[in-house]
Amino acid sequence: MHFSRLKYYCLLFISGCLPFYLTAQSVVISQGQGKVYPSYQNRVDALVMLNGISPETELTLQADGAVSSIEWYEYYNVASSPAFHPLPVFLSNLSSIQPDDNCGYSVKLSGTRNGQAFTQTVTVFVMDYQSKIPSDLQLTPVEPVGCDNFRLAVSGNIPAMYYATSTGLVYAVERELELDYETLEWSEGWKSKSIREKVQLDEGSVPVAVAPLKDTYFTVTGDQFSADLGVSPFSVKSGLFPAKRVACKITTTATVRTEKHESDRPETVTTLSGSAPLEIRFKSNGNEPVANYYIWTIHREDALVLTRTDESHNFTFTEAGQYVVKVRAENATCTATDSLIVTISESAISAPNVFTPNGDEINDEFRVSYKSIIEFQGVIFNRWGTKMFEWTDVQKGWDGTHNGRPVKEGPYFYVIRARGSEGKIYNLKGDINLLRGKGQ
Repeated sequence: MHFSRLKYYCLLFISGCLPFYLTAQSVVISQGQGKVYPSYQNRVDALVMLNGISPETELTLQADGAVSSIEWYEYYNVASSPAFHPLPVFLSNLSSIQPDDNCGYSVKLSGTRNGQAFTQTVTVFVMDYQSKIPSDLQLTPVEPVGCDNFRLAVSGNIPAMYYATSTGLVYAVERELELDYETLEWSEGWKSKSIREKVQLDEGSVPVAVAPLKDTYFTVTGDQFSADLGVSPFSVKSGLFPAKRVACKITTTATVRTEKHESDRPETVTTLSGSAPLEIRFKSNGNEPVANYYIWTIHREDALVLTRTDESHNFTFTEAGQYVVKVRAENATCTATDSLIVTISESAISAPNVFTPNGDEINDEFRVSYKSIIEFQGVIFNRWGTKMFEWTDVQKGWDGTHNGRPVKEGPYFYVIRARGSEGKIYNLKGDINLLRGKGQ
């Protein structure tokens, strides 16, 4: 490698490594209790939160062997006027000091590393948590309370928490709190659910990101510093909060049919598609008593089919197509909706040409195969035109009897008229062979 380029890389390496070595300097609490938060919000090199300050409390900057000089300066002191010192006040050239509450310190380090002289300034801000513990707290909703989310005001004696940079800029220290309350969640019915989430105290209030679905109490507990320092957390509980947020969840129960000659028949109560007529009971399942009014609509291809205001209702789908079933639950303030799709098959019908009413339970009746037949009428005649049987229930059929007695084997004739779910008219005519087998 070319020497000049090597020299450039070496200088880059040294200058780039200096922050690495120097940020390895650590501020520790050598006497007292607390916690050090390094590189706090990338504005100060260390935020020191002490659990009480006494004359014995001591901070120490631990430096490696390359550091030959340590100088402590004070650049901010809330007890001074003004609090910020444009020219920092020299305090000590020892590695340790006795800190004060709400004070900012800059520590000037100098020394030699790898033959290169260096200097660095480390900024430290100190707070006494014992003077920042809130008291006499109250927790109340901030009006107006929204349907989906809102804020809770935390009022009382809440000491401000802030720190200052070495340039005199002041920033808030955010308190991270825990918010607890009860709501509902759907799991084959509404069930209570406990919510616990992290929130930040911002300008005297905390957010409720998802409003509860039931009347509940809110509890705010904090903060992260009490947990870190092993201090009993402060806590405040609200009065009973009357829920406003509305929710609903449609459940359905279909009328089941077992006739095997019908294709796409509703075989389970959860069916939402198939052969007409499809009767379904719809239930809104609102989070009552918060939800107290319901509006149902059913649309077919954008055309309004039905509007109802019951909590639950039955509807029979008789026309082919896709339906959107929607419910809106509401109270005086809030609303919620849920919807689902019901699909009704187009119709089909066909008749067999033979049946064997011999009691073996196999093809013992003359029945049509069908799907989505809304209206039906069938008549059976013998060869001389005598009416043998007539029926209007498409699920039924002829068992090969007349006036309660078995008829003779041979050809018979059927005339069927039917209407399908899409309005299609069927006119079926044909012959049917009745066979009984030997011994019948």
